[in-house]
Amino acid sequence: MSADRILDYCTSYWRGLSKRPKLDEQEQRAATAVLEILNAAEEGDFQINSEEFFTEFEDDARDISWTPGDEVYDAMKVYDDVIQEPGKPNMIQFSLGKFVELDKVEEAVKYYGSKKAFNNNGSKARPPLETMKKLFRFIKDTNLLKKLRNYEQIGSVKFARANNLQFLSEELKKEVTKHLHNGKILHDATLRFLIAEIRKKHNLEIQNFEASDTWIAKWKRGFGLSSRKITKFVARIRHKNKDQMEKDSKKFVRVANREMASYPLSNVFNADQSGFQLEMHTGRTLAFTGSKDVPCVVQNVSSTTHSYTVMPLIAADGTLHNKLFVTLKERNGRWPKNGHWKADNLVVTCHTSHIMTKNLMRTFFEKVVFDSSMPDDILLCVDSWGSWKDGAAIDSVKPPSHKLKIMIIPPGCTGSVQPCDVGIFGGIKKVVKTVTGYAQLTCPDHKLFSRDQTLKLKDWARNAWAACGYDVPRPPFFKTPAEELFPRDVARPCDEPNCTATSMIRCLYCDKYFCFKDMFIKFHEC
Repeated sequence: MSADRILDYCTSYWRGLSKRPKLDEQEQRAATAVLEILNAAEEGDFQINSEEFFTEFEDDARDISWTPGDEVYDAMKVYDDVIQEPGKPNMIQFSLGKFVELDKVEEAVKYYGSKKAFNNNGSKARPPLETMKKLFRFIKDTNLLKKLRNYEQIGSVKFARANNLQFLSEELKKEVTKHLHNGKILHDATLRFLIAEIRKKHNLEIQNFEASDTWIAKWKRGFGLSSRKITKFVARIRHKNKDQMEKDSKKFVRVANREMASYPLSNVFNADQSGFQLEMHTGRTLAFTGSKDVPCVVQNVSSTTHSYTVMPLIAADGTLHNKLFVTLKERNGRWPKNGHWKADNLVVTCHTSHIMTKNLMRTFFEKVVFDSSMPDDILLCVDSWGSWKDGAAIDSVKPPSHKLKIMIIPPGCTGSVQPCDVGIFGGIKKVVKTVTGYAQLTCPDHKLFSRDQTLKLKDWARNAWAACGYDVPRPPFFKTPAEELFPRDVARPCDEPNCTATSMIRCLYCDKYFCFKDMFIKFHEC
């Protein structure tokens, strides 16, 4: 397939030239796709989604000059007592070419300083050299006893940062290889989790080390792994052209801002429905060099295509309504006899499909919009779904004391002026994908796609309104849900008492860190 021929064909077609290069079947399909993208950009609603992933390609070469030293190590200009011995961390070089395990050295230091008596000259009594040589065979002469005294004075044994980083690097390679063979989906966050697990398993001491973006990027290059970006072009067919949709969007925002001036920001809401796959994964992952197909393991294939619907309600002041509306697909549209998992902050409904209906909309208004925690005078912005326009259905559940004004966003404009679309759903779905990835890695037998698991799920939300052009103060700085829940240092010992696992998420309420089992299987509440 020739990229040059495809480009020439598209250029000729776009400019209306009669002379066009001849393409084979595969090239023609590619050219047609490119032209569809161009047409969508010119006339339709057009969206570009980019995603980082890692893979190995045949043209990737290992950086053989790379060493696993990090920024701290590179800045050090000291002699290390430890030199690398493959497969063993924290090795101490006691004499040239002679390596001793850290725990044995610490045992020798402790024994050498164990006597309480003192010599006549005031110096501390020590076991003689011959005794030390018998008990610790790596002790050969008085110079090595001097080294033990130095360690005793310092209070710790100095080991080589480079050695431990090398060990960590090799162990990480083993873990990554194992998980790739098992079809697991891996990203940078997963690598940091694996690093924390390796350090804990081997009691690996590397002071002030964090798996920075720079270190991980160098590690991937060192082992022939490369970052790639996949760009997905989404074109939605509309009956309006791009210019008309922009005009409609700006007009709606203008009118909405005038209406919003009569309400507190806490009384202005946006609601929208979005389908979530029962088992959500990112689109790409790591793979081995030369792989033509990259199969990945999921818990249930149908769960990657079957969905449930969530409908959040967000205020213009950044407040997320304390109840989330969820619709699940159930056989015959009825719950089983044993019911379903319940939470105070969820309003859960079911239907023969996850698609919203007018009756479900009534339930949404009754249980969420007109909940006792809501203000009694509301301005609600929604999309052009037909049921939103059914005033009689909404009035049938509206309390007499409440006022409600609904503003309908014009068709084709939600992608630019609906806060849920602009800034909310993407952040929520990233969190769900991250949790799914950790579940697959650490608890592969736990069924995330089962009914009860799908239910366990201010500045950021306020920014979604500001990004649409509404007269809402834009926060100077905010973190996304994924950044709040999965900070860079999230991989640490789990805060649950008596748990030895590595944490994968931070609770936003108690600020503690928990592993997957304690957060999602046991269901942490605080």
